[in-house]
Parts: sequence; C-alpha cells; structure tokens
Amino acid sequence: MSKIISIECDAQELRLAVGSAGITGIAVEKVLSAPVMREEEGQAWGTPESIEALKELLKQAGIKSGAAIACVSRNDIELRAITLPLVDQNELPDMVRFAAPRYFASVNDNWPLDFITMPSHIDGSIDCIVGAISPGLIHKIDTTVTGAGLTLSHMVLRPMVAAAGALTKHPEWNQSTVLFIDLLNDEADVVISEKGNAVFMRTFYSPTDTEDAQSVKMLASEVKRTIFSAVAQRPGLNVDQIVVWTKNSLAPFANALSQAVSMPVLMLDPFTMAEKAEIQIAATTQTVGRFAPVIGALHFQNESSRLIDFANPRKKVEAKRPVGRYIAASVAALTALGAGWWWYSSNHSALDSEIALLKQAVESDAPILKSSAKNLADWKNVESFMQGDVLWIDELERLSTQAKDSDTTFFGPTSFSIEPRSKTATVKAKFFTTVQDLVPEIQGAYRDEKHMVQGTGLAASQDKKYPVASDMSITVALNEVKDPRKVERKPIPAATEEPTTTGSEEAVQSSDVPAQENADVGSAPTQPPSTEPAAGVQPNSGAQPPAVPEPTEVPAVSPSTEPAPSTEPAPSTEPQAPAQEPQVPTTPIVGGQS
Repeated sequence: MSKIISIECDAQELRLAVGSAGITGIAVEKVLSAPVMREEEGQAWGTPESIEALKELLKQAGIKSGAAIACVSRNDIELRAITLPLVDQNELPDMVRFAAPRYFASVNDNWPLDFITMPSHIDGSIDCIVGAISPGLIHKIDTTVTGAGLTLSHMVLRPMVAAAGALTKHPEWNQSTVLFIDLLNDEADVVISEKGNAVFMRTFYSPTDTEDAQSVKMLASEVKRTIFSAVAQRPGLNVDQIVVWTKNSLAPFANALSQAVSMPVLMLDPFTMAEKAEIQIAATTQTVGRFAPVIGALHFQNESSRLIDFANPRKKVEAKRPVGRYIAASVAALTALGAGWWWYSSNHSALDSEIALLKQAVESDAPILKSSAKNLADWKNVESFMQGDVLWIDELERLSTQAKDSDTTFFGPTSFSIEPRSKTATVKAKFFTTVQDLVPEIQGAYRDEKHMVQGTGLAASQDKKYPVASDMSITVALNEVKDPRKVERKPIPAATEEPTTTGSEEAVQSSDVPAQENADVGSAPTQPPSTEPAAGVQPNSGAQPPAVPEPTEVPAVSPSTEPAPSTEPAPSTEPQAPAQEPQVPTTPIVGGQS
C-alpha cells in the first residue's frame, strides 16, 4: 500500500505527516516535526537546513522515497475572489486565466494559477477563489522535496487544506457556515467555509498569549474585521460557528474569545484526526494547531475538488477523439455491408434466374400479343360501325306511324345523317300544323328512351290551312353492342331417339340430324332460302358478326302423313305438289367449331 506524505515548513520548524489510504478512509500513521536551525530570518524553503531536517524526519519514519504534498502559507501567494459569467465547467479555466490580469497586479503568464468555485451569490454567475504563486517559490519547494529523495506531486494552500480536514472529520459542518482559526507563533490563519466550500481566507499578525487578556481582544477584533470583509464580499453571509485549532486545556481562552465576539467558539485538537498515529513533535512555543494543515493534507485525494493545487492547475480538458470507437464502428459497418451484400446476392440469384425465365416467356408471347392487339383494334372498328348502324327505313316508318292525321299535320323536308366521329344519328324534319298548341304534342310523340327530341323554333307558314311551321331534331341513341367474349351461349340439346319410320318419313328426317327445333312443317309459313352455311361446311374467313343469334329450342313434332291445316289460299284444280322436306335449323360455325 502506497504512503501519503505531507510537508509544511516555516522559519522555525518543518512538519511531516504520513498516512495510508484504505477501505475505511485515510489512516494517519505518523506525525513528526523537526526544528530548522537557521540564523537568518525569512523563507526556509529551499535552504540546506530545511533539506536536512526533511531527511531526518524521513529517516525516523522509515521512508526512502514517495510522492509528497507540500503546504504553502497564505502570505506566500496571491489570492483573489472573482465573479465570472456562467459558462461551461470545461471552459472555466480559460475564462479564469483570461480575467486574472484585471485582478492581480504582479501576476504574469509564467505564474501557475489555480482556482476553486464557491456557491454563487448572484444568479447567472460563477464565484471563484483564484490563487497564483511565483515560479521562484515553486522552485524552492521542489528543491527541498527532491533534495530529500521525494517527488513533489501536489502543492496546496495551508489554511484551506486544514479546513478541508476538519470538514472530513465533522461532515455536519458541511451544512453551515464555519470560521476556522489556526493560531501559529506570531500569526493566525482564518478560513470561512460556507456549505463545505472555502469562500474567504485571511492571514494576519496576531501574537498568541493565551493568558494575556489583551491578546484575546486583539484576536477578537481581527475576527470581527474578517467577518465584515467576508460579508462585504458576499452579501448575506452569516457565520454560525467559530472553531479554533487548539487543545481542550485552553478552554478559558476560548470562553474569553466567545464573549468578545458574541459567538459560540469550539476548540478542535488536530490530533483527534490522528488518534492512532505515532506522534513525535519538537517542543516549541507554537500551539498544536500548526499540525492541522499536514494532517488535513493527507485527505487531499478525497477533497481535491475544493482545494487549490498549484502543482496541477486546472486546465481545459481537451476532448479526445475516440479513434478506437471510430475503428470499431467502421469494422462493424463493413461487416454489416458485407453481410448485406452476401444476403442480397444469395437471395437474389434465384430471383435473377426467375426473371430471366419470365423474360423469355414474355418474348415468346410477343407474337400472340401483337396479334391480339390487332384483333382488338379491328373489333373496335367493327364495334364503332355497329353502334352507328341505324336502319333509316325503320326511322322513316316510325316518323310516319307516330304522325297525326293529315287534316292537322303534314311533314315537309326531312333529312337523315350520321356524324362520322361520334356516330350520332340525327333525323331533322320540318312539319306544318293547324294549331300552335299541337307542336309540343307532335314532338312528344317521337320522344322515348332511345330518341331525344329537340324543337328548334316556331314560324308562320304561308299555307292558310297549316299556318304554323316548326323544326324538329331527333337524336337516335347508339346501339348497344355486347362484347363477343361475354356472350353466354345456351347449350345445344342432346339428340333424342326417334321411332322407326318408313317411306316418306325417311325423306323427312335424316339419321345424323338432331331433333327438329322448328314447329310443324305444315303450320310454318314459307321461309326464304337460308344464306347461312350448311352444317359441316367451314365458313369463309371474313369478319364474323359480333353477336350470333342463339337457336331457339322448339319441341319436336312427330311426322304425320296427313296434311296440316294451312293458311294459304284454296288450292287450284291442279294436283297438289308433294310436301317439301322441312329445313333443319343450323347454327353458324364461329371459330371453326360447330
């Protein structure tokens, strides 16, 4: 387990504390001190006497090497409280370095500078305590530490580290405002801690004589001055407790100080933080409070966030590029890409072959598609013709039959026309009538669901019998043409067995003809010769009609040798010709199938 070593040196004495970090916290093992034999007054750091004194203490502690924490007096540094705008914590070191020249008179860029933050008393701002130390003093301290075989790891402020040790020992003080007083030989260190953070520090001349009432009054006046200065710097600050680093034997001194400042005063022996430690200290006139900094410095690892460290000033943390993360992400992306490509190629190879087969099938169907497209185009032409195929003789007959008698109406010029594009059939007629009131009635007689009638006006006629003339336009609706693909054909009935016939019956029926579908020959009127092809004969390859009339199923009639009643005129005296053989209805062949 590594040792923790803390050192402090003044003009008369060098103090050393040794501890170790464990699961339960910091354990203080040794507290040592040795006088510094010097004839001159002034700074003892860096002198041969301080190096020899440190070597002697390390020898007594049995330590040959290690890292040391040096404690620096408040009088040896520059310390200022500054207020900065609210910025990110990582940007704060640069901001403090930028603002420092306005607060420090003798500080330049070569001086190490560190800071701590404290509770802000203004919204939207950050309050800091900033300390700066001369490079010359750092060199002297480093010379003392390295000259004794140690390594300088940290350099902390003496009154601040003493207060941090007390707060570690008494965590209940972290919720209040406490003023710590450390009485030295001819001076005193004062620290005000607000909610666990040092907010004000001061070191002043104060010869300590615990039995002199005048010494108590002088210390009380300096304490009041310290409180007033802190309140002026931080409005609303209210000190709850005063703690003096001393032994319980000085209770009369503490009571006198409490009465002088009108505030409770507690005594805190620094050796209560080192109850199981081996203590070997030199006999001096100074109080035991001088060991509070070195004992408190052993807790630096746990209290570094609220301590100034000149050996390791706070700096902006440069964001490191996560190269390893970038490499891992790239490898993962390439792996995913490769896996995706493998999956695509393995799963789509079968689809590619299927697509090739489908393309071949489409190419083989191209001639069929071309022929089908031509047939569809031809059918459109036939369909257009059939829609506009109006039998004008029927329209003329309708115009005549629906007309009124000649005593009231007669028709004049009449025209029949078809519009080439839309195939709209129109009948335009001019008629004359005796009374104007008959015009709507005449027009309405020709209006039905297939005929739209529109009058074009009235005029006077020169004919005295028919004085009223009017024009009429009749639009004939297009014929409805069914799609031949949707024609539902009725099934042809199956052939039935006929009884055996002889003589003339064989001339009437044929063995390969199905049952008769027409009515009795004797009762049927004479029919014109059929133009349909005979059964079993392939029709010509011309355009077939779109709709083929379905054969009408008629019950078969048994042949009879007696002539059927006829509607023909009475026969002449000449002998009657024999009956004709009845024609068998046939169904035209469409597409080569009967």
